[in-house]
Amino acid sequence: MDELQRLVIENACRNLSIAYAKTVDFKEYDAFVELFDDNAYLYAGVALEGKEGIQRGMAKRSDTLRSRHVLTNILIDVIDENHATGVTYLTLYRHIGAESLELAPILVAGPAGVGHYSDEFIRTETGWRFARRVLEFAFQNPEAFP
Repeated sequence: MDELQRLVIENACRNLSIAYAKTVDFKEYDAFVELFDDNAYLYAGVALEGKEGIQRGMAKRSDTLRSRHVLTNILIDVIDENHATGVTYLTLYRHIGAESLELAPILVAGPAGVGHYSDEFIRTETGWRFARRVLEFAFQNPEAFP
């Protein structure tokens, strides 16, 4: 694999991570599910398996949940032309309540949690997708997770 191909793969996987944050925060759950391989595994507090399991999990999210996933330190390790791994740091802000349905900003005391995602990526016929994404918190505000 040449350097250009490696950079293209890194960029595609990095963009998946960013698209994950955008689609979940803006409640674009159909687009969110399409970021995953058919047999993917997602753990972000609850284990979800396969696209159908991820779709069911997203359907359970409360309409009164507002979140913003702030991603930094995205490091992608290209294994080969079809596989990559990565780590993405997360600072999570979230609020559950009727205020989430309004357009106004919500006052918060700080982040709900800080942690990282451990990722496995796979190239599919439709492009790069998550094969596995696991969230681990290093810091967590229990008031943000009732």
